[in-house]
Amino acid sequence: LSAPSPAALDSELGDLLQEFHDVMEELRTPEHSRPEQYQEYLRQPKRSSAVCDSGIEDSDCSRELTPNSSLNTSEEDLNTAGTSAVPKAKLGDLTELENFIENLDRELAGM
Repeated sequence: LSAPSPAALDSELGDLLQEFHDVMEELRTPEHSRPEQYQEYLRQPKRSSAVCDSGIEDSDCSRELTPNSSLNTSEEDLNTAGTSAVPKAKLGDLTELENFIENLDRELAGM
């Protein structure tokens, strides 16, 4: 798979910005605007982003977009391998921090 050329990306971005500008202009002039026509269009991306938008590239959603990528599978294996072994700290649980500080104090005292 090759990356799209910068010219193609510029063209696509220009098209998207023009479409956005056109919609904004249409919404600014209420006598010509029909905002209800955009409601379903706006709901659809929200639905799909609510399912997939974790903000992390190696999420299940990105793997669905590129199912043949071995990199995504490897990252998933790395991410899930340690998740079950490490308990999540609860808010206010400072036990690990206190233990670390005690060990650090001992090390510094021994120097």
